[in-house]
Amino acid sequence: MWLLTGFGMFVVVIGYLLVTSLTPRRTVEYEPSPMQPADTRVTSLVYDTVTIDALDPTTWRFFDFDRRSLVGVPDTTGWDLAVRRFMVIAADAAVDLGKVAFDEVVEAPSSNYVTTAFGRDTVNAAMERWYHYSLWSHLLEPNGHVYVVRTREGHYAKLEFLSYYCPGVVAGCVTFRYVYQPSGSAEFEQ
Repeated sequence: MWLLTGFGMFVVVIGYLLVTSLTPRRTVEYEPSPMQPADTRVTSLVYDTVTIDALDPTTWRFFDFDRRSLVGVPDTTGWDLAVRRFMVIAADAAVDLGKVAFDEVVEAPSSNYVTTAFGRDTVNAAMERWYHYSLWSHLLEPNGHVYVVRTREGHYAKLEFLSYYCPGVVAGCVTFRYVYQPSGSAEFEQ
C-alpha cells in the first residue's frame, strides 16, 4: 500500500514538472528605456514608467529621478535607484507600503524608511522582495506593493514594479511606474 502511494505521488510530481516545463510562459514584457539624461532637472510633478536593462548580473544600473533617466559611469554621483538583475536599492532610503492601490498613495510617509546596507551583499530590506517567484510559471512577478523612495536630495518618489522581463521573456528588465515630487514636498498630487 505504501509503495503504491509513494509511486502515485511520484507520478503526480513528474506530471507537474512536465506540465510546467511545457506550459508557455506569459508575462508583461517591456523594451529597455534609453539612457538620455535630461538637460535640465525636473521642476514639476513627474508621472512616468521606466525599464532598466539589468541583464548583466555583475553591473549596477543607476537611475536618477531628477533627470528622469538612467545615468552611466562616470556620472553616477546623483543616482537615486540602482538595479542589478532582480536586486533594487535606494541611494538614501525606501519604505514598503504594502499592497495598496498606487493612486491611493497621495503622500510620502514621514517614518519607517529603511536605508540601503552597502557591502558584499548590498541590499535595501524594504525593496528586497519586490517580487515573488511563481512555481507554476517559473517567472518572477511583482508582489503588488507600492514603495516610496527618499532621494539623496530629500525628495520623494512613489513606485510600483510592473515587470522583470524584456521582449522574448528574457529576465533582467526591471520595469516600474513612478510619481516623483521634485519640490521636496511629501505630496504626490498637484
